[in-house]
Amino acid sequence: MKFPSYKHAEIEPELVRFWAHHQITENLKKRNKNGESWCFLQGPPYTSGKVHLGTAWNTVLKDMTLRYKRMQGFNVWDRNGYDVHGLPTEHKVMAKFDLKTKEDIEKFGVGKFVEECIKFAIEMGDEMTKDFLRMGSTLDYTDTYMALKNEYMEGEWWLIKQAWKKKRLYLGEKVMTWCAHCETALAKHECEYAEITDDSIFLKFKVKGKENEYLLVWTTTPWTIPFNLGVMVNPELDYVRAKVDDEIWILGKSLAAPVVQSVADKKMEIVEEFKGETLEGLEYEHPWFGLIPGMKELKEEYPNIHTVVLSKQYVDFTAGTGLVHTAPGCGPEDYEVGREYNIPPYNNLSTQGEFPADGPFAGRIAKKNDDKFIEDLGEAGVLIASTPVEHEYPHCWRCHEPVIFKTTKQWFFKIEDLKDVMIEENKIGFLFV
Repeated sequence: MKFPSYKHAEIEPELVRFWAHHQITENLKKRNKNGESWCFLQGPPYTSGKVHLGTAWNTVLKDMTLRYKRMQGFNVWDRNGYDVHGLPTEHKVMAKFDLKTKEDIEKFGVGKFVEECIKFAIEMGDEMTKDFLRMGSTLDYTDTYMALKNEYMEGEWWLIKQAWKKKRLYLGEKVMTWCAHCETALAKHECEYAEITDDSIFLKFKVKGKENEYLLVWTTTPWTIPFNLGVMVNPELDYVRAKVDDEIWILGKSLAAPVVQSVADKKMEIVEEFKGETLEGLEYEHPWFGLIPGMKELKEEYPNIHTVVLSKQYVDFTAGTGLVHTAPGCGPEDYEVGREYNIPPYNNLSTQGEFPADGPFAGRIAKKNDDKFIEDLGEAGVLIASTPVEHEYPHCWRCHEPVIFKTTKQWFFKIEDLKDVMIEENKIGFLFV
């Protein structure tokens, strides 16, 4: 087989024509048709724009695997696919027509908007296919599946129906990173992290039944204090009761001096040392317990609310006080520990991050109004200090606004009892990436 000579500007199109003319991939498939089966289904990229560097790199790595398997003599079955549903496509179409909110979409016309999304997705899919072929990808692009096609959606509904019939589909709650601007949940990989400066706060929660005894907690998210339902400590670490003025403060032993002397600018005397496990179940008073509608009823239904809970995994003495403010409705780690102690993921923010109109914080926006919560905590007499802290914080990849956390309703597949079987099945050589 004689290869053509190339000039630099002609290399790419000439190579594409050469492979197509000689049907190299097709001939490889014919040669290997009696070989051992090996299957590859494309984990679909979004058709929300031109091929970016990450997708190009991803495609090249996958194509290397396909080529290698064919060279080994495997009968490779492969199929391309594109994901087109959801906000990535909608966001692009909104930008195209200068639509800022969901209300703007309604004015534009929901049906018309859907049609424009379909049109955009198909056009971008075609453009991406051209780019992948120009890159020399040998993946099969002749029968691309797309999430907007009826055959795909009917397959999804068939799967859901089978799960429902076998009692494997259930509605549950999950704490998700949430963009109040886009009014949607975000997966972890959709978050962009940026270094920001926030006001962290040191608070004292009064131990119930004690005259002047307090649990000291620290947080970088003041807006979550209305949703506080617990305080986390590490059962294996050392804690102290320290006499500060006429009060007793409970905090981590190695953090006592830095917090009391440096942050609070006070003197202290250690009166007792003990392991964190002895604090389990200790009840405390939330500063806004009587102000937040429904909180008393919540406490009656879930007695473990506003008590000390234990966690070796999520509590250390690298920063703060050694006692972690816990809001199961405002963070995945808090949610996990809350489940262990039957504490619910309480969070009643609106999709736009607003606090309820019938409560004491009506009109406030989560995170944006941290300063107001800090002022209120000061007025409530529980604020010890507020200090700036630099840390990485997740932002929405679409609008680049800081995200919050929100409890959401999600559908789940029950697969715990199938996990081992699924792992074994995946050993037969089916690759979905």
